[in-house]
Amino acid sequence: MYRFGDGTPFPLDENFIETLTSAVEACTNAFMPLTELDGRRERARAGRQEADRELAKLAEFEKTLSNTLQQYLVNDKAMQTNTVATKTLATAKQALQASRAQVEGRVQALEAQAGAGTAADAVLHALRPFFDQHQLPSAKWIMSWDVRVEPRADAVMTSGRLSASFTLATDSHRAPIRVGDLADAVIVHMMKKGLLGKAKPAPVDLSKYVMVAYERNANEQVVTLKEKPDKASLGLRFIIGDAGATWQSLSLTGDAETDPNPLDVEDVDGVRRLAEGAGKALKDLQGHRTLTELSLAGQTLAQLPEPRIVPMEMLQQLTPLARTIRERSRVSGELVLKKDVAGGRREELFVPRAQLAQQFAKLPMEYQKPFVDMGVSSEDTQPAISLPEHMRPPARSVPPAPPGAATIRVAHEDRIIDPPAPAKVEVKKD
Repeated sequence: MYRFGDGTPFPLDENFIETLTSAVEACTNAFMPLTELDGRRERARAGRQEADRELAKLAEFEKTLSNTLQQYLVNDKAMQTNTVATKTLATAKQALQASRAQVEGRVQALEAQAGAGTAADAVLHALRPFFDQHQLPSAKWIMSWDVRVEPRADAVMTSGRLSASFTLATDSHRAPIRVGDLADAVIVHMMKKGLLGKAKPAPVDLSKYVMVAYERNANEQVVTLKEKPDKASLGLRFIIGDAGATWQSLSLTGDAETDPNPLDVEDVDGVRRLAEGAGKALKDLQGHRTLTELSLAGQTLAQLPEPRIVPMEMLQQLTPLARTIRERSRVSGELVLKKDVAGGRREELFVPRAQLAQQFAKLPMEYQKPFVDMGVSSEDTQPAISLPEHMRPPARSVPPAPPGAATIRVAHEDRIIDPPAPAKVEVKKD
């Protein structure tokens, strides 16, 4: 169990210090190409303004030239002069049109480089390490696994307006899984025709079947079975929800032969155990994921007019917990969590806010603001809990720690240890 620095329960069962550290690094890296995009957009705006001035000058020149040559164009008595003036005006207009096209082409090139989509791949690449290893506080997952044709698995994490799509590595789950390996004694009753042609319910032992596909979303689980793992065979599909379960028979090609039928009440428990066993067997798939796409309110990152709102949304969702951790940390300048361990002991996990602030300090102020709002800036603050003077333990003389050393606190005694390498997130044990 995790706790805030003041000992009160933490709402998530995860090391949120690592989540915050990864998020700060990933979003900082995402804001870097967005800073470059802002620079390209500024150059495009300046190029457009310069082009408008240049086009205005060309238009004014064309007007002046036309007015000057007009008197020669209307002089029917001087045919040679009229001809020269006409050719001169036509040649000038062609040259002016070419100049306009050149100016517009230069501006269009600048505007193409300033398009939002030019930064999408870089932002996705920057955020991938976070989403491949961590999740947002209110994340909800759906996933699917299918080995009927080629082994494949994918998942989608949704948190608020933000959705992340993943491919899952199927190295350890590339073949059908025996039902007997997922749950014991799963028997269902299906309608089967007897000798006289009248359908009667008959028990079917699912242990002889294999699972070839599995889906899980927020409301239900779908388990697809076949009679034979290595050849075309008949199958069954079970859809399990909170209120009950249904079944469908499948043809040799895997198509549904019937509409979903309610499963007998006495059979629901066994099928539910099967679905739970399938979920446990495939649980590790989610831990081997690769981010493929990010979407906000149904628009992919490349479609968004402002890609910056994706990392902004991430930091906004992390802000409430981050600020609460800061408020309840007992040491000024640190974000602290505690974890209950065996033997009545707790580990204290912490990261200095100055260490986090050092990462985003290189960003422009507009991109530093969401980190400051999140509470991970490095300004000095008082601890959330302050002991009265007479209750404070006497100060102890502690030798300075070597660079990169982690501090382990046991009661009020400080000991210095040398880790094999500097750690981003330091660990203290009370």
